[in-house]
Amino acid sequence: MAGSKQISQEEPLDKKRVKRLTDAFMVWAKEDPESFREVAPDLLRQGVNRATGHDPKATRRLEYWLLDEWKSERFEGLVEFNCYMKKDVEPAQKLNIKRFKGTNKNWLEMLEEKFQAGSDEHSGDFRRWARHVRDQFIVLGMIAQEKEGVTQGDLARNLGIKFEDEASRRYAANVVRAAKIALTRFAIKAGLERIFSPAKGHGLNRIHSFSSEQIRALTLRWIDSHPAKILVPPLTTE
Repeated sequence: MAGSKQISQEEPLDKKRVKRLTDAFMVWAKEDPESFREVAPDLLRQGVNRATGHDPKATRRLEYWLLDEWKSERFEGLVEFNCYMKKDVEPAQKLNIKRFKGTNKNWLEMLEEKFQAGSDEHSGDFRRWARHVRDQFIVLGMIAQEKEGVTQGDLARNLGIKFEDEASRRYAANVVRAAKIALTRFAIKAGLERIFSPAKGHGLNRIHSFSSEQIRALTLRWIDSHPAKILVPPLTTE
């Protein structure tokens, strides 16, 4: 009985707290719309990722809405928050790096060091990765899963970047470039002279690809064995 009393007392407090927080956001949006406009999209991304377990489909749906669909569609019903099931994703098949030799082994060990230990003291939980580490993993995974390469627009869109003007397109290019430079440095440490082919094309249609099909396939195997693979959305032809 004591347990039920505790719950009955906590539930009204939780509802009251949610209401007060909702009111706080409304006041913020009304009194300082400029700062709200800048920060709210990222808060929404964090909420959707937390609620859906970083479901790539939900992430992609939200990005389309933030990009343009908000003009004609309400947010209500866009994402099924109440259908969330916790996704402690098990690796499809953990690679035994000891079976590999030479440069292949060095590359896999570099990836393990970079993305298993994480970027800080939070020991490997990809949900706690710093933004630049998350960006690098997504860029690596998206390029690895496509033999013919990936457009800069697809990469940037799935990194949560919207394209409203020339400045935002330059920003997208800089984010992708920074991720590739960091990954290239790790590849060089592993003994790979070049991991990515020179990019082809311009703007959002610029194509990014691996320089070696063998390394691409090996990297994809590693990506598919990593719990953070759910951050890498499958490309669609829709």
